[in-house]
Amino acid sequence: MNLFFRRLWVILTAAFAAKNAPLDQSFTRTYRVWLTDQDMFMHMTNSRYLSFSDLARLNLLIRTGMMNALRKNKWKLEICAQTRTITRMLKTPNAFQMSCEIEGWSDKYIAFNHEFTRRGRTHAAVNTLMRVTDEQGRAVAPQLLIDTMRWVQSSPELPEPFIGLAQDLETAAS
Repeated sequence: MNLFFRRLWVILTAAFAAKNAPLDQSFTRTYRVWLTDQDMFMHMTNSRYLSFSDLARLNLLIRTGMMNALRKNKWKLEICAQTRTITRMLKTPNAFQMSCEIEGWSDKYIAFNHEFTRRGRTHAAVNTLMRVTDEQGRAVAPQLLIDTMRWVQSSPELPEPFIGLAQDLETAAS
């Protein structure tokens, strides 16, 4: 239930924040590890890292105007691949910063990077590849979404971890 309230808070605060932020901007919010985020070992449970990544991505989608473009065209974003690296666990009642940014896009995928930091030190990172689909589930080129948002911007070159994820997807699909 606590994720519901966090999601509602993200939607409300992002809705009143500056709109149409640049696509190459990193968006950072501060969260706190609650008791309900812990597992039996008294640190944030592994699944919460992915849930917080969803919240960070939602903030980015609203603030850049991408969510409006998706809804207007009846498109959706679907997660195709995700990696999570945890170098140091977060514990209650620690506050941490969660950042999310678009690393780039290809002809099939949009790459998102999520980083969990506390006191300037990275605790975890999540890399996510998503695809845009229409109402029938057909793939839509990410550049079409960017163009719909009236951004005159081409994708930066994708970093190696995302290229590897995309290659893994192509291998699995064949």
